Formats: sequence, C-alpha cells, structure tokens
Amino acid sequence: MSPENEIRQAQRRIRHADVMMDEATQLDEIAAQLMAVQRHWHAPDRSLQLMTALEASRSVWHAIQAALAHGSLLLPPEVQHNLLILSVYADSKITACESCPDADTLASLIALTRTLAGSLKEWREAA
Repeated sequence: MSPENEIRQAQRRIRHADVMMDEATQLDEIAAQLMAVQRHWHAPDRSLQLMTALEASRSVWHAIQAALAHGSLLLPPEVQHNLLILSVYADSKITACESCPDADTLASLIALTRTLAGSLKEWREAA
C-alpha cells in the first residue's frame, strides 16, 4: 500500500472516530438533560423542559440515522443495523414521552441514551 493511501485511510479513521465521539458527547449531554427533567419531575416548567430535552434527543437520534444512511459511520454492517434499530426504538420512546409523559418511559430513554453514548466511546477508542 502506498504512503498516500495509508494517510488517506488514517484520515478516514480519524474523521470516523471524531463523528462517533461527537455523537457520544451529544448523547451524554442529552442524557443529562433528560435526567434533570426526571429529577425535577414535579417542577412547574417540567413540560417545557421535557419538550426541549426530547426535541434535542430526537435531533441527535435523527443525525445518527442520517449518518448511517450516508455511510459516514464506518461500522461493521451488523453494528450499523443494530444502531439503526436502536435509533428507531429511541424515536418511539421519544414519541411515547411526548404523547403521554411518564417517568418510567423517560427512564428507559435515558438508559438507552447513556448506553449508546458509552458504546460509541468504546468504538472510538477501538478505532
């Protein structure tokens, strides 16, 4: 392999790792927002805080779906497939929280978000 090809491949791996770290960081921030809403469930502005956190969450999950669709996440096919399934599941949890706010549904979305953030960090370290 030529040095130029090795450099290009290394740059792609770095960009790929950066994308995953960006998504992981965003998911960590979203989980923190959702946990703040959960901690202050009876606050008078909970509806607004929940709506803001859920919209941010949906935005990140849709960004993950878009990255998968555009092939910018260079993960093994089975990992991409699982990530797509998780993103669709997360979207259903977000919709459920919007239509009928419930602390248990929010807790499952938080757990999913935190777990994926941790997994993406592990993939970044492995990349």
